[in-house]
Amino acid sequence: MDERAVNGVAVTVTVDRERCVGSATCTVVAAGLFALDEHDRSAPQVAVVTDVELATQAAQLCPTGAIHLRPVGSGG
Repeated sequence: MDERAVNGVAVTVTVDRERCVGSATCTVVAAGLFALDEHDRSAPQVAVVTDVELATQAAQLCPTGAIHLRPVGSGG
């Protein structure tokens, strides 16, 4: 993921549940943004994230690359 693509704007966060292995790294790095669900998979806790730096850090540290960030309004 190119950090510059989302730096300084709000982003939506999605988690590829098939790739997520429940390592909980995201919940440690960004506890307010992620939590594990009843199946021990990461689940975003907010629809739109304005702390892009924190979300980017969680995405970069995800061991399976399951966290994806998309700038709000990108449409794609």
